[in-house]
Amino acid sequence: MKPGLLIHTCSRFFSARQIKGALRLGDAVIPGDKTLPSFSETEFIHHIDRMLEYMESDDRDGLGLLMNVFSITPIWKIRLLVSLCDIHRFLPQFLGTPFRLLNLGLKGIIFTLYYSGLEDKEGHGARILKTIGWDAHTPSYQPLDKAMSENRQISAADIGKKAKDVSQEIRALSVAQRLKFVSQLKHLIVSEKEIIIERIQEDTNKSRSDALVSEIFGVLDHLAFLESEAIKALKDEKVKTPIALLGKSSKIYYEALGTILIISPWNYPFYQAIVPIMAAFVAGNSVIYKPSEFTPLTGLVEDLMSRIGMKDGWVQVVYGDGKVGSSLIDQVPNKIFFTGSVATVKKIMTQAANNLIPVELELGGKDPSIVFADANLDRAASGVVWGALTNCGQSCTSVERIYVQDTCYEEFKNKTLNIVKQIKQSRDYDGDADIGGMTTKAQIAIVKNHLDDALAKGAKLLSGDEWDGQDAMIPPLLFDNVTDDMLVAHEETFGPTIVLLKFSDEHEVISRANDSIYGLSASVWSADKARCDRVARALEVGNVSINNVMLTEGNHHLPFGGVKQSGIGRYKGVHGLRSFCNIKSVLIDANSKKIEANWFPYTKKKYQLFSAMTEALFTGGILNFIKFAIKGTLLESAAQKSRNQSK
Repeated sequence: MKPGLLIHTCSRFFSARQIKGALRLGDAVIPGDKTLPSFSETEFIHHIDRMLEYMESDDRDGLGLLMNVFSITPIWKIRLLVSLCDIHRFLPQFLGTPFRLLNLGLKGIIFTLYYSGLEDKEGHGARILKTIGWDAHTPSYQPLDKAMSENRQISAADIGKKAKDVSQEIRALSVAQRLKFVSQLKHLIVSEKEIIIERIQEDTNKSRSDALVSEIFGVLDHLAFLESEAIKALKDEKVKTPIALLGKSSKIYYEALGTILIISPWNYPFYQAIVPIMAAFVAGNSVIYKPSEFTPLTGLVEDLMSRIGMKDGWVQVVYGDGKVGSSLIDQVPNKIFFTGSVATVKKIMTQAANNLIPVELELGGKDPSIVFADANLDRAASGVVWGALTNCGQSCTSVERIYVQDTCYEEFKNKTLNIVKQIKQSRDYDGDADIGGMTTKAQIAIVKNHLDDALAKGAKLLSGDEWDGQDAMIPPLLFDNVTDDMLVAHEETFGPTIVLLKFSDEHEVISRANDSIYGLSASVWSADKARCDRVARALEVGNVSINNVMLTEGNHHLPFGGVKQSGIGRYKGVHGLRSFCNIKSVLIDANSKKIEANWFPYTKKKYQLFSAMTEALFTGGILNFIKFAIKGTLLESAAQKSRNQSK
């Protein structure tokens, strides 16, 4: 199997590991040549379920077991096995029948799928397909935008209706029952992590370690948080009832909203899918999930949801561009959870306003990192380089401005440059690389524009001058002599840039760091704990890491979100889990005959008593408390009388 091969996992019968085994076997039998593609280069995945559906369950299970073995077997060993199957031709008396049947079975499956997939890819094989009555033109997962344009049965209305229809099923489950799916998903991701990482790399250009750390580990950590905290966070909460409401009790119910529409970005396609999907589901909602058209991870989320036993419609994945997202908003979900750009969200908010759909927004940032001279400069330099370059700088919380105190600026700059020179860049397959490349051409163009602007205004480029301005593998760009008017200093770059700026004192750096339309995250580096606390409180952001970087995201007990144009609302943590709920306040009283003191009729006597009681209650002191109790008792007695009785 070729390195980096896109491994689809959209089979209802086979796991991602079993699909990988089929790929290995297929390429061993049909490696391809100059005239025909290899097995893995066809669209075989669109037809595998058609074949498996007609197999006996025992045969299908046996085949799946064999594919599991092939998934971890080196391809040369599989080729050897295939060659050994031909032994029946030369030694028919020596296990001839078993080898012949094995040869026929394995090759028969592979060639059937090969010619089916070849028909989709190359237009060949139609005659063979017709003899077995298969339609080779319908893939398992149909992008909504294409399906709607071809007037197929699927539509945004169908998707919205299904989500609403099944929402009561999910709501009826206890939180503990929903968490069983979370636990199964966690274990499934652990067992399939290498295959999932390959899928992430294929769509994003990430390095392997980047995908493991930022996507797989982060997702698993969040699922573990849900397992440990969701029951406690979502159970009915008893709260205090004031003394003026003596005899009553108060509670908060955390109930499902209904249907959550999740629209996610392209930079962390797995993390930004699973984290909000499972949080919304655990809170009791059905989910419609639209991934970015640039990194759709086609079939992956569906496969995982199916394999943990999610019922049809509980989590629906819809592919397409912004028009598809708009059509889904028209179905009036109970909430929209959007992660992406400010430009896009303005359109979403305008459309959502028509039906007053609540929105949760996780947007961009221009995150500052502030390094004081008393910080451990070696640690701070390592931290900000990682914070600036992780995921090739394509993170909303990337360090995009590094303010360094002037008395240590040169020393810090040299330390940073030394670290940058050691960065290894590659879309690797063994974890031996620090960063990968950019994901979209549009973002490459933005980095190029910011670079040109900075150089034209006098900035110096200390690393990365070998970049041609077009290659997705943008090397780390370390900027010196940067001024606040440059694009790299005030507009979101979303690329592998390290922007150094000098400052002299605490007041100045706070003012400059806050001079931004964004307010997502920040980091502060200093040995002075009191100063770190002062600066953290003064920064206009939603998250601050002290003597670390981007670490608030690493604690799933902390809510995450921004201020200004970096977002609205919070997700993750208990606050975030409850953001997918209708937070219902409930006050409980006895079924008595008593008339409340604040109910009609209002009379002169009740007014005098209520006024005296109010003054006593809020003045304070033991004597006033006694007075409050006396006046309250008299008021309650007066409330039981009608207007005529009060005269």
